[in-house]
Amino acid sequence: MSLITRRLAALGTLPLAVGAAMALTVAPASAAPLVPPAPTSNMVISQVSTQGPGGVTDEFVELRNIGEQSMDISNFTIWNCNNSGLHTLLATIPAGTILSGSEEQQPETGQYYLLAAQGYERLTPPDLTYNGNIARTGGVLMRGAPTDENALGARIDSVGFSANNICTETAPAPAQNNTFADQSVLRVADRDTNNNAFDFRKVAPAMPRNSSSS
Repeated sequence: MSLITRRLAALGTLPLAVGAAMALTVAPASAAPLVPPAPTSNMVISQVSTQGPGGVTDEFVELRNIGEQSMDISNFTIWNCNNSGLHTLLATIPAGTILSGSEEQQPETGQYYLLAAQGYERLTPPDLTYNGNIARTGGVLMRGAPTDENALGARIDSVGFSANNICTETAPAPAQNNTFADQSVLRVADRDTNNNAFDFRKVAPAMPRNSSSS
């Protein structure tokens, strides 16, 4: 083989070598996207507003049954969390409270349940009011009914708005603006991946729903 022939042969292999190197470089970026884990509970905190046009106590917590079957949430409790590691009781759901499922409908209720502070001024009437104030960088925790084994009730769901917060799941949800605008954080697509940053987005205006909502 002549010198010219050998050089041409060597040049002919160059694009293959470069292509292989490029394939190695881009392979990690073309990996399959992370699939969120399946929901861990059919009862979720579906929306929270920590303040509103009426001030710091113009706030609400919305719960939702995202399962197919109806669910009894009697004696479930809602707690207020702060970023110093404390949580205090806000409200206890009354006995006989049953929320509809997507397939099994209840005659008198929908899938939602709305709790609101005494300073609440939105148009949708709450199912239950409480005396308290959820801080803008605080959070909300939902527990199941107390049992002999767990006097506080099992931890069902929570959402927090700061990193150092016992209510925050993995990463905080977006906190509301430090203004008295009509806004809230809303759960996206009924998913519960135990990552607040992934599960919630901020919306304006807020859209509270109660037990009369379908």
